[in-house]
Amino acid sequence: MEPQKDLLSGRVAVITGSTRGLGLAMARLLGRHGATLVVASRSEADVVAAVDRLRAEGIGAYGRRCDIGEWGDVEALRDEALAHGTLDIWVNNAGTSGVYGPTASTPVDDFTRVVRTNILGTFHGARIALPVFLDQGHGDLVNVYGQGDRGPVALQNAYASSKRWVRQFTETLQAETKGTGVRVHGMNPGLVVTDLLGKVTAQRGYESRLTGLQVVVGLWGQTPEVAARPLLGLVTSGKADFRDLTRRTIVTRGVRNLLAGRVRRRNRMPMDITVLDVDR
Repeated sequence: MEPQKDLLSGRVAVITGSTRGLGLAMARLLGRHGATLVVASRSEADVVAAVDRLRAEGIGAYGRRCDIGEWGDVEALRDEALAHGTLDIWVNNAGTSGVYGPTASTPVDDFTRVVRTNILGTFHGARIALPVFLDQGHGDLVNVYGQGDRGPVALQNAYASSKRWVRQFTETLQAETKGTGVRVHGMNPGLVVTDLLGKVTAQRGYESRLTGLQVVVGLWGQTPEVAARPLLGLVTSGKADFRDLTRRTIVTRGVRNLLAGRVRRRNRMPMDITVLDVDR
């Protein structure tokens, strides 16, 4: 289906963590439908490469290096958007996973890193975008959920708990902005085949438990381009929430991918597991 290039014309969208994977696919999706983009990541080189790539596709794109854990960086990201006319869409997509293993031996600095990105970064983005949205009486804030947003996930406590927090934070913002013209959305894209899944660090003794992940991804994983598609519906229809892995999706996609041979060993997602020695 051809994109409606005027659907988001005149709207400026900021997407954090958008130089690769799901974030880049989100940027491309909104850009193909007419939005002007501001992409961001912690690497200046990656930002430049993403902007060049999008512009080569005929998409209006700008970028700024941004560590979302730093308030000043996120302020500068907002200012970059406003320099191009307005700020209409803000997607808090940037996220990071933690070391796989029990909480009792999780490295403190690793847990802190996850909290700084997934929780503090989401707060920074919302706290900086919402005043602009409220002043102008419109705007779409999208927070990206992940595994654990609806319940505990053993051996992934840092990541799963942070995504549970993002859901609670998002639902609270929805209540606080009701009737203002500002729309707050939550989006759980499901299993997306990116480096976040393929490159994992595990505490020693727990790395063997990750081998089953290849089968899970084969059954229910999807490309970033497919996973990004519901974003357009959120920012154009005003839906409050999207969740990819519903019961129906789990059954239909699982059967389809099983029949297509995606769980066969030769077709499985490559995995790069780094084993970490930790002290309890």
